[in-house]
Amino acid sequence: MTARAEEFQAAIELVETCLREGFVPDRGSGGGNRTARAEAARRWQKPGGGGITLTGFVQLLERARQNGYEPDWTIYRNQRYQQPVAKREMLPAPPPLDYTPGGTPTRVLVIPDRHNDPRHPHRLEVTEWIARFGSDIRPTVVIDLGDSITMDSCSRYDRNDTLKGRHKPGIKADLDNHLEMLQAFERGRALDWKPKLIRTRGNHEQRLFDFENQHPENEGTHTHRYAQDLLQFGWMERPFGEIVYVNGCGFTHAPFNGMGKPMGGKTATHRAGALLCESLVHGHTHSFEVHNAAKIGPTDRVTVIQAGCALPEGEVEHYATHNPTGWSYGVLDMTVLNGAILDLAFVSIRTLKQRYGAQPAEKAA
Repeated sequence: MTARAEEFQAAIELVETCLREGFVPDRGSGGGNRTARAEAARRWQKPGGGGITLTGFVQLLERARQNGYEPDWTIYRNQRYQQPVAKREMLPAPPPLDYTPGGTPTRVLVIPDRHNDPRHPHRLEVTEWIARFGSDIRPTVVIDLGDSITMDSCSRYDRNDTLKGRHKPGIKADLDNHLEMLQAFERGRALDWKPKLIRTRGNHEQRLFDFENQHPENEGTHTHRYAQDLLQFGWMERPFGEIVYVNGCGFTHAPFNGMGKPMGGKTATHRAGALLCESLVHGHTHSFEVHNAAKIGPTDRVTVIQAGCALPEGEVEHYATHNPTGWSYGVLDMTVLNGAILDLAFVSIRTLKQRYGAQPAEKAA
């Protein structure tokens, strides 16, 4: 492009710039200083420096037109249409804050009601399966939710002077069966897996303590052996009704109501959720249920879990033979952190039997 053509192009672009700014496209002599040509002439700077008169700029535009350069006069927009107009712009939401809680999660193996009984020795193998399962997943805490033994020897429902009462096992037989259950867990536990072992006493274990309370001459006779067997295998037991907390999450055999009685029935989890300030896992009902109770405040929700039972699959205790039960048979593999339940898996007794029932346990060195 020659220098003359560049000059023509620059003049045309300057006029179009003025048209965009609202200066009128008056090609004649009218319009005064508000014309695009007049404003362009005022702004024009010669290559060597210096300005140009309006007449000289008009002559420059004429020569440009003769060489095929013409401003686009349609660019002009009346000034009233150039007033700023409010616009609504959709802005993306800021990225969410990181709500990941701090701390180290705790993996917990939860064993619900097993109801071991000297009249049903086959139930002991379930405990061995559970220990072998724990040896595979390696939780740092094992929670026995209580009612691990039935203790019918101390049952007050069948009096000793009745026919059914005469078929109850003796206290020694029940305690021997309790010891065999603890030994079964040790048979299944790998030697290099050493979790913290906690039992929350259930109402069936409580029968032994109530018996001594009602027969004070027996104080310490049976409960001493019971506690001694637990300590021998490293189990810590908490009293019936007490809630044990692991990383902020509660565990107990059964939540108590305002009258100091264990909660049960179809609405137990809902009633407990209305009272609790932290998540809770409990047994007692033999049913598996998860209920999230929404809260207003720093705690968004409280989770209440009924853990089911760990009887052999399909077995029902004699007192519920003709009842609608809905019992669930299994254990819980869960992870807790700061009172929240992060992960939860219900592992059925059927799965444990298929995985561990056909082969003997191998003790790790």
